Amino acid sequence: MNKLLLLTGDLATGKSAFSAILSKRYDVNVFKKDSIKEVLGDTIGFTNREENLKLSAVTLELMLFLFSEFTKLNKDLILESNFHKAELERLYEMAAANNYEVLVLLLRGDLDILHKRYLNRMYNENRHPVHLSTTLDIFDHFKDYIESARKEEIDGNVIQINANDFAYQTDKELLAKIDEFWGL
Repeated sequence: MNKLLLLTGDLATGKSAFSAILSKRYDVNVFKKDSIKEVLGDTIGFTNREENLKLSAVTLELMLFLFSEFTKLNKDLILESNFHKAELERLYEMAAANNYEVLVLLLRGDLDILHKRYLNRMYNENRHPVHLSTTLDIFDHFKDYIESARKEEIDGNVIQINANDFAYQTDKELLAKIDEFWGL
């Protein structure tokens, strides 16, 4: 049975970095929503939040398309995004129809820690403009966004990860669970 590993959860939890680590560890391709959206933003452009949200929607559709193409090749895949419940359900349906086993890594963290990380990324790490069209730099907006997303129940084979620090990325117990998913 082929494998689909999904990384999702709160903003600023290190999902993209961890997905790259796992891609290398398991020699499996990874597609990250932020990276795809950056290419679209550079190519198509956007002038306001509404257009930026359309880029996000197209990014998700591209990720679904790429997964569909990988199923034709019987290839394992890692996808990383802050998936919403409806998006996960679409991925689960595609996975079931194509005989893929799914594991979800759900990254969560303390809102104060995550917001500080988010601001650091935004102001000190030369964050791509496609990620700067929100008002999530305001703590109450960030909190509302995260708390709203957390209300969506995540079904399936899920490992919840505390991402208050990045120690989880080298945690032997966690990596052993992920190894088991890959059949190692």
